[in-house]
Amino acid sequence: MKILKVLMEHRSLSLDTSFSYLANDETKVDVGYRVFVSFGVQKIIGLVIEVEKTSLNLEQLSNRDGFQYKFIEQVIDESPIIEDDLLKLAKEMSYQYVTPLMSCIQTILPTAYKPQSTSLHQKTKGRIIKKLIPVFDLDSSLLTKRQKQVYQEICLSPATYLKDFKNHSIIKKLNQLGFLKIQDEEIKNDYLNAYSASFQKSTLNEEQQKAYQTIIDSQKRVLLLQGVTGSGKTEVYLHLVDYYLKKGKTAIILVPEIALTPMIIERFQSWFSSIAVLHGNLTPSEKKLQYDKIKNKEAKVVIGARSAIFAPLTNLGLIILDEEQSTSYKQDSMPTYHAREIAILRANQWNCKVLLGSATPSFESKARALKGVYGYVSLTTRANHHLLPTCQIVNMREEYVEGVPLISKTLDLEIKKRLENKEKMILLQNRRGYSPYVSCRSCGYLFKCPHCEVSMSYHKKGDKFKCHYCNYEIQFDHICPKCHGNDFLFMGSGTQKIEEVLLKEYPQIKLLRMDNDTTTIKHGHLKILKQFQEQDYNVLLGTQMVAKGLDFPDVTLVGVIDSDITLAVADFRSNEFTFELLSQVAGRAGRGQKEGKVIIQTYNPDHYAIQFAAKHDYQNFFKHDMAFRHRRNYPPFSYLNALTLLCEKPENALLIADQIADYLKTNTDFELLGPSFPYIYKENLKYKVRILMKSKNQELMIQVLHQIVEQFKKELTSKKCSLLIDINTYKLL
Repeated sequence: MKILKVLMEHRSLSLDTSFSYLANDETKVDVGYRVFVSFGVQKIIGLVIEVEKTSLNLEQLSNRDGFQYKFIEQVIDESPIIEDDLLKLAKEMSYQYVTPLMSCIQTILPTAYKPQSTSLHQKTKGRIIKKLIPVFDLDSSLLTKRQKQVYQEICLSPATYLKDFKNHSIIKKLNQLGFLKIQDEEIKNDYLNAYSASFQKSTLNEEQQKAYQTIIDSQKRVLLLQGVTGSGKTEVYLHLVDYYLKKGKTAIILVPEIALTPMIIERFQSWFSSIAVLHGNLTPSEKKLQYDKIKNKEAKVVIGARSAIFAPLTNLGLIILDEEQSTSYKQDSMPTYHAREIAILRANQWNCKVLLGSATPSFESKARALKGVYGYVSLTTRANHHLLPTCQIVNMREEYVEGVPLISKTLDLEIKKRLENKEKMILLQNRRGYSPYVSCRSCGYLFKCPHCEVSMSYHKKGDKFKCHYCNYEIQFDHICPKCHGNDFLFMGSGTQKIEEVLLKEYPQIKLLRMDNDTTTIKHGHLKILKQFQEQDYNVLLGTQMVAKGLDFPDVTLVGVIDSDITLAVADFRSNEFTFELLSQVAGRAGRGQKEGKVIIQTYNPDHYAIQFAAKHDYQNFFKHDMAFRHRRNYPPFSYLNALTLLCEKPENALLIADQIADYLKTNTDFELLGPSFPYIYKENLKYKVRILMKSKNQELMIQVLHQIVEQFKKELTSKKCSLLIDINTYKLL
């Protein structure tokens, strides 16, 4: 017999342990298989994480271990759904991020393979069509003339489908008479079919070749490639992947935004045929097809967003994180991993390299590179040897166009120049919707989300209010719920309002808007980028989606409508976020033969983040902000972890938070901030209370966090509270 250690499908803390079941020797089951088991009164799915053979019988086992063993009910899979290296990774994540092991496993696997009951009912098949299969050597003399014609047509065709015929009654009759069979066939449309390999292979310039060779020769496991915008980091990536594929290795290329995948996919398709793509916009059937390509070793290169770091590639040679500074690589829900940290764990497993690429590296990566923990390579000039664009800061307190809100005189003039010269522009407004706040002019009523206690954003298209935290939405009937007035103040500006202003003031504009509201359709990002590149659209307006990784040689103007949005965030990283966003979007201008110009509109023209960004001066910005962080002992000079209590009753959340804080205060090796209600103190009908832990000793904090989970497990259950542990949090408030 076999003793199976089975992990239950539920993610709860109380079930974060394996349970022992039995299987007969002839049962095909091993580590990584899903099984049905009887658990209490339920029949649920479990994942086998250990297998031990035993010569003892059922009675002997029960006497030895002190409980009655049960046999598993059924084996679900014919082969393991998770490989040994990924299961080992899940175990490391469970410890590092203080998260139930099942949560980590379900994070790693796509929907079709998750060890949970809902995955078995999830639609993971592609489109089903009816295939017609003729039966030969039958007497067709009884058929009508038309039936014979159709039958012979089907016999002569290599593949015929029901959709090919208008008259289904003839097909039905032939089927009833036994002359053909109708069979369901799954059409597996590869997501990559929508992309074209339209780029030509190019050689590296001298600086790129030097960077490439340095990376190949380096003994460092992790390297930082810092290159100015337009320096050709992608070209270096392509040559590196080609090098490792020729050595029989595989590679993962991560991008922070799904919006960036279309351009990088087409670049890589021009070089390599064995590619797979993984990101959140794939349907379950598309994701399963891509995942199976990787598992079956049909793909050697995987491109995708954060979750692609878990691609089941073997023999990894290289993992690339493009735009490594992006916060999109950090997951907010448990396990709160960062793709960079997982990349390093996988690199340790496969003895491969991790390459972090950016024009504006995260402070954590830059600091490690300066200390020699990471290797460091730089690209200091644009690949075409053109200058970086000229940046002009516009003080919006002094300059605006009379009657044209949101657009300064300077930006207005530059837009008109580009329209006259038939050149293209990118305009950034890092806020979607029409207005983030709407209030009644009569009584001051502010439209808020009933689930989150935050203001809802007004979306003019559809005339709706939407909560950008929980996705709750309601129709706007233009009547105040409090005083029944109908005069409203629309405060702040999103991309929809900017679009409205531009189309009104510049009739000759042909504009595309790119944000979460316009990219929801299949291949939405690709379609917009293709339209802007190949058609006569002259303005691309969008959120941060348009700020990174886009390469349009015809773009000569970048306008930042409101550069203060990220500065207003109450977080020690807000300066870094602002500098990074401005630097990245500025890099979209002047990438072709014509010079580029950038207009930065702000009410804080003297702020050092804006001043340094306008000068493309990362080094001095880094020094300035690092001095500020050093004085306050913020990362990267310390580690910062967050504990968030979530509960429907705020008093229960506060009670447990106070108890946890008292427990933590017994250890003087780290600093505590809180407990306190965060800025967004209610989300999805649950109140939140946060505690921040700060220390130079991360290992000690993780050990203490595991103790807290064990110590307060029962209390959390009894008070119906949940605990979110955010390791290396990006959220201060």
